[in-house]
Amino acid sequence: MRKKQSGQILDCPEKTIADAFHFSHEAMATVYELYIANEDEDYARQGAQAAFAEVDRLELELSRFISNSDISRLNSAVPGQVIDLGIDTFQCLLSAKEIFEKTRGAFDISVGALYDCWLDENRELREPSAEEVSNAYDLTGLELLKLDDNDFCAEVLVEGVRFDLGGIGKGYAAEKVAEILREWSLEESLVLAGASSVLCVSVPKGMSGWPIKLRNPDDSSDVLIRFDLKEGAISGSGRKKGQHIIDPRTTGAGPVEYNSGAWSLAPDAISADALSTAFMMFSDEEISDYCLANSGTAAIITSLEDGFTPSDRSFKKFGQFWESF
Repeated sequence: MRKKQSGQILDCPEKTIADAFHFSHEAMATVYELYIANEDEDYARQGAQAAFAEVDRLELELSRFISNSDISRLNSAVPGQVIDLGIDTFQCLLSAKEIFEKTRGAFDISVGALYDCWLDENRELREPSAEEVSNAYDLTGLELLKLDDNDFCAEVLVEGVRFDLGGIGKGYAAEKVAEILREWSLEESLVLAGASSVLCVSVPKGMSGWPIKLRNPDDSSDVLIRFDLKEGAISGSGRKKGQHIIDPRTTGAGPVEYNSGAWSLAPDAISADALSTAFMMFSDEEISDYCLANSGTAAIITSLEDGFTPSDRSFKKFGQFWESF
């Protein structure tokens, strides 16, 4: 899956949770990490291995880079062709479509054609013609995907739409990992999906929460804020120098220059993963309105507005969660 545009902008300092066993596993173009508080290390390791096996299984279904995956078959479909999907792929697509609608198209897993239009093979910005831009927008938007809730299948209404679950798949996998850990009675744990998404399954007794650090996307040695995650999930997206973000909502607008980094706090990892992407292109007013309308949602933004330089460590906070910070 396509990596989110983020570096080491979010992490959990291992030294501060020495009583939890730490396990890691490479999957989905990142490293999944688990912190599990349990008396039996061998049992915790077995539970972690079961959770990581689930991530590997999901990658086979969700990755567009695997030729026979559900997403690859969907990307190759022609109008009128019904594609049978695994339950996890269907649920992930359903979540993506729901968040697409809630963000009014800002979060969109069908932006492949737009990125190919605006960026060259080296991911450098190019100047497409008006016709190229128009054609790319014709292949963008989740209204072009029809999902059948009864038979867990999908139909692409226009040939050439390119889907990529990289902006939501890791959050979905984190939630499935949490399910496995609960089944193993290992709920006092924390799930990290790379350096951009963290899910609190449950807080161990004696801890106020899992310690989290948010880092400046332009200088990873600079910690913006520290806090304890007691529930839910937080995800971050950041733009490194030379990277570009395309807003799929505005025809012909091209790359956006609003924010350099965005962190979203949400009740679940799926929403947090997707919203950190959407918040990168949202205005302050849009972020504020979204957080007010959606309970348990909050955000931190580093901006590229006038008067704000990439090296500036200032940031903006949205949502009630940050009122005590």
